Amino acid sequence: MGKIIVGYFLATLFGLGAFLVLGYEGLIKSHEVDLVFWGLIGTGFLLQIGEVFLCKPVCRILAHNHLSQKWMSCCH
Repeated sequence: MGKIIVGYFLATLFGLGAFLVLGYEGLIKSHEVDLVFWGLIGTGFLLQIGEVFLCKPVCRILAHNHLSQKWMSCCH
């Protein structure tokens, strides 16, 4: 959940910066700002989903093979 929140926070900061640079009318007309805004949120979401669906099975494989799990932060 933390990665989604960080992505949303970065998107909010980007939106605020874009508003300060472009103004309200610039935000309305610029599609690139929307793409970057939703891209930041989507990246946080995809990182979170990747951790849930990819990291846990790898941890189970490592545990099954009795290998060290110290290098993986999501195995805990």
